[in-house]
Amino acid sequence: MEYLKISWLHRFEDQPIFLYSEIDNQRFENRKIEIYEDGSFGIANCNFHFGGTALSDLVMPEIADISGDKQFFPELITQAEFELIWNQYYYFLS
Repeated sequence: MEYLKISWLHRFEDQPIFLYSEIDNQRFENRKIEIYEDGSFGIANCNFHFGGTALSDLVMPEIADISGDKQFFPELITQAEFELIWNQYYYFLS
């Protein structure tokens, strides 16, 4: 597994500014969290989705390819960091 945090610099109110993804060995998303500037969020896994967020059915590009677009700032994070964010938002829904 690989865990990514992507900061997205833009001025679109309807788009997230932070994207967190858990990526499997074939580079598909297993879980995703999108956080918006106003504090709202979306979250998804293979069993559910909330807030307009859904898993991509496309292969996730490599971090070097993502960082080639200057509006995106990807970074690898640990599984523990991802789980902390996931649990914070996932359990907010319960």
